[in-house]
Amino acid sequence: MIKAITFDLYGTLAGFSPSRYEIQSKAAAKFGLHLTEDHVQRGYFKADEFMSKQNATIPIRSMTSQEKLNFFAEYEKLILSEADPDINLDKSLDVWLETQKMSYKLTVFDDVRPVLKTLKDQGFVLAVITNMNTTGYKILAELDLIGQIDFAITSLEAKAEKPDKRIFEMAFKKAKCEPEENIHVGDQILSDIIGAKLVGTNYILIDRYSLNETFEDGPRITTLIQLPELLKKM
Repeated sequence: MIKAITFDLYGTLAGFSPSRYEIQSKAAAKFGLHLTEDHVQRGYFKADEFMSKQNATIPIRSMTSQEKLNFFAEYEKLILSEADPDINLDKSLDVWLETQKMSYKLTVFDDVRPVLKTLKDQGFVLAVITNMNTTGYKILAELDLIGQIDFAITSLEAKAEKPDKRIFEMAFKKAKCEPEENIHVGDQILSDIIGAKLVGTNYILIDRYSLNETFEDGPRITTLIQLPELLKKM
């Protein structure tokens, strides 16, 4: 019996405003690069996978300032490679630094609040597990999710990043449930799906931009609206 539902944050419950496409296209244009929305979505698909692999070995939060610059040069190169496969690291870093001058914030997706209300009314414990380097309370407060989400566990608090079992186990302990009594919803194959497998919990892939259409290793949804009905079948 499922008692709790844990959610990834970025790409699952929330996204940037302005969007990643708006941020990247504006920054890239200053260096003569034209990006389409498809370029950015597919570029981020590769870049976020790269970030998940990095966090699974040497977490970004533990890097020196120079190591972070080197990492984000590679990260940005992957984003831009869909538009310019030959782009070099120096230009990629210039674009990345330009994006960091822009103002943006996390905002919840339109389908999130009504679904959270439905799930809360059904008695589920709801939590967030995220690799963000801040506190769970601060995240929920900034997104106005206090009362809708019971708690959030971050990599800063757990001293471990998904897919490490420790961050999941910290959430299960707080939710007072066993791994098999939880279901994790996330958009990243490595950090969310493989992480859930490693700790022995159930999982659902949310694929908002249809970039994982060939995924066959479990349930897949494209909007959170589909979640309550899917849970009835599990």
